[in-house]
Amino acid sequence: MRGVVHRNADVAVYEVGRVEVGPSLQPFVEHLWWANWSLRGHPTRTVMTIPFPSLHLTVEQGTDGELRHGHQMPAVLVHGVPTRAFTVDLSSAGWVLGAKFHPGGWAAWSGRDAGALTDRVVAAAALDQRWADAGRAVLAAVGHRRRVELLHEQLAEFAAEPDAEHLQVRRLTERMAAQPAMRITDLAASVGWSPRTLQRQFRRLVGVSPKWVLMRYRLQEAALQLEQHPSADLTDIALGLGWYDQSHLSEDFRRVLGTTPGRYAERARTSRTQDAQTVPRRNRNAMAPGVLCADRLPDAS
Repeated sequence: MRGVVHRNADVAVYEVGRVEVGPSLQPFVEHLWWANWSLRGHPTRTVMTIPFPSLHLTVEQGTDGELRHGHQMPAVLVHGVPTRAFTVDLSSAGWVLGAKFHPGGWAAWSGRDAGALTDRVVAAAALDQRWADAGRAVLAAVGHRRRVELLHEQLAEFAAEPDAEHLQVRRLTERMAAQPAMRITDLAASVGWSPRTLQRQFRRLVGVSPKWVLMRYRLQEAALQLEQHPSADLTDIALGLGWYDQSHLSEDFRRVLGTTPGRYAERARTSRTQDAQTVPRRNRNAMAPGVLCADRLPDAS
């Protein structure tokens, strides 16, 4: 799963999954996702991801009064796109149920400028009281499946017809994810936009620049390759993903993750060895980050 940093080190720390959405939400929401953990009697654990160019709406539960993302638990939050690595400290026990919007999807769904939320985590009530009320209903629901169904229903109530600009930006980000070595000028020309128009649309709908999006997909792919093949040649990775050379890869890697690709690969190699030696097979299968939930919700419309 792209985006998770040192996924092997987090085995048995938390449990995650995702649920596909129905047709009314598919133009806006990539999927619903959930995470839960129980660390009572254990030290706080910091989890890091290389973020996607997506906004998230989350319903979060934890110890009463616990601070997470600067907000007291429980909370209903909107997460703008973080321009650096995303980190969260997990302690005690808790859960999160969220909606991951497509790039540009949140702006189209909410009618708001995504750029106003970049690098921010905001209480939903500060943006629209209806979203906060919907989240509180999810918090009050009994059982995981009912919470998932209710969040889907509530989000679908606000869904409108997606506009053409959002759909165009979504197609462009899908191309960028599939071809992270492509150039911005070629991307703009492919849809008849000038680079300036491309920049403006991405800032408004996605919240970040198209160059940032390309770089993020490159970093995610580089990290994934190093996790899977710690002995891979760094120059081959750099050139294959669109960097000029290995030094440019190392510079971007260090700026976002605070470490070099070489050190990242070494830690991945060590984590894989320790995981194979110490984690029971049942935990590796059931609790590895990225395990997909088999549920698919019917359309709520």
